[in-house]
Amino acid sequence: MGILNVQGESLQRMIAVLGAVAFLIQGYNQSVMNGFTTLPSFIAAIPEVDTANTTGAQASHNSLILGLVVAIFELGSAIGALSCLVIGDRLGRPRTMLVAGCICVVGVIIQTSTYSLAQILVGRIVTGVGIGMYTGTVPMYVSETASAQKRGQLVLVEGVFALSGLAVASWVNFGMFHTTGPVSWRFPIALQLVFLAIILSLTPWLPESPRYLIKKGRNEEAIAIMARLMGLSETDEVVTKEITIIQSALARDAGHREKHSANPFSMNENRHLHRLLLAAGGTMMTQLSGINVIAGYSTSIFEGTLGYSGSDARIFSACLQIALALGGLTAIFLVDRVGRRPMMIFSLFSMVIAQSAVAGLTSHMTASTGKGAVFFYFFAEYFLPIGMFIMPFMYGSEIAPLSIRHIVASTTAVSSWLFNFMVAEVTLVAFDNIGWKYNIVYAVTSAVGCVVIYLFYPETRGRSLEEIDEIFLQSKSIFDPVRVAKKLPVGFDVLDTIENSTKEASHRAEVA
Repeated sequence: MGILNVQGESLQRMIAVLGAVAFLIQGYNQSVMNGFTTLPSFIAAIPEVDTANTTGAQASHNSLILGLVVAIFELGSAIGALSCLVIGDRLGRPRTMLVAGCICVVGVIIQTSTYSLAQILVGRIVTGVGIGMYTGTVPMYVSETASAQKRGQLVLVEGVFALSGLAVASWVNFGMFHTTGPVSWRFPIALQLVFLAIILSLTPWLPESPRYLIKKGRNEEAIAIMARLMGLSETDEVVTKEITIIQSALARDAGHREKHSANPFSMNENRHLHRLLLAAGGTMMTQLSGINVIAGYSTSIFEGTLGYSGSDARIFSACLQIALALGGLTAIFLVDRVGRRPMMIFSLFSMVIAQSAVAGLTSHMTASTGKGAVFFYFFAEYFLPIGMFIMPFMYGSEIAPLSIRHIVASTTAVSSWLFNFMVAEVTLVAFDNIGWKYNIVYAVTSAVGCVVIYLFYPETRGRSLEEIDEIFLQSKSIFDPVRVAKKLPVGFDVLDTIENSTKEASHRAEVA
């Protein structure tokens, strides 16, 4: 088959694009519910979520139920990402993706055939489990198969597709808004099966990660796939050196076993706990910027808070998702030029501005201030994904050592989904109780995020995964990685450094 002959950068791009389709489904799922929670046909099937035709205590109760229907997808995704801790390293990268796709199909079918609150909840959580497995696997898989020079661009393709999924869902919802009956919401849910069919038909042909194969002792397979990824022969010295570097880095980490090297919570020379907290903190900061308040509830905000008609609200909401996708596209062109740190800080600072502005404008609602709030919603939707959408997922996989990379990648995704769940669950209640002050919360958390990234997150642009290992190995405190990253030149001889550090460790052991 032709796909088996693809190699070099073409193979790296194929892996990245197919993984990105999985993220398109993620974005689609996060946005699709936004468009039909106020539709009469949806409310007729699930009356427990009716907040448009109820008042008082009943409306508050229904808001909680509606929040649960929206947010339980994130809870399922957290469970799916968590499951990668157990199955991710047993099945490998492509097979985990295959299982994830099958689970998503089951969840989508349950949602499409929904006739009760319990059924939609089960369908949302099952679909979430599959999506969570994708988010816990794909960024790590793409990072491990991409070259250091192209890694940032290839991983961020996932962000463009995820954000495009949000936009596709919004425009499908807008189109179906003008139809009548259950088809107006059943069709948008079922449409995901088209994307899932693409993934499930092509995933079995994807090569395994060579780093995973080396970790499992399958060196001959790793050499063959590494050569294919580089577009070189298996005997080429560049391939041989790359394989040797990965083997040496893994062996050095294995040499720390007496200090619980395999434990992700250990504070050994390889700084496992330190790296785990940085990885989980990145995705947490994305959710605590409040971006998904806009993405998930924009239709309700435009209709309820800002007073637009149902049709206009859906048009604005769909246009917001286009702004998100454009921001993700911009990131691809900047990530390997500007770097990770500046882009993450820039995006979070943009959220400080946007959330503060929306709070001020909506505190005294008029027609003019409502229009101003809409502008800053678009401002936030464009600038946040430039540095804080897929970037934290990629960063978590970049800084993780190979021995626990699947654990760190899974934890990164779990952190994202749990905080996403929290935000989705409290948003409607928070708006009902504190209104515009809710935006101030996210302005403050975004400002804190800027400071944290500046102090603790080292730059990884242009470095191999083994070079990034060395940054943490040479660090002695949580403040060191930023300084060490600035000191170490990009492209230094990792193998020579590993050999020297191994000799020094052996000498210290002999002296002791």
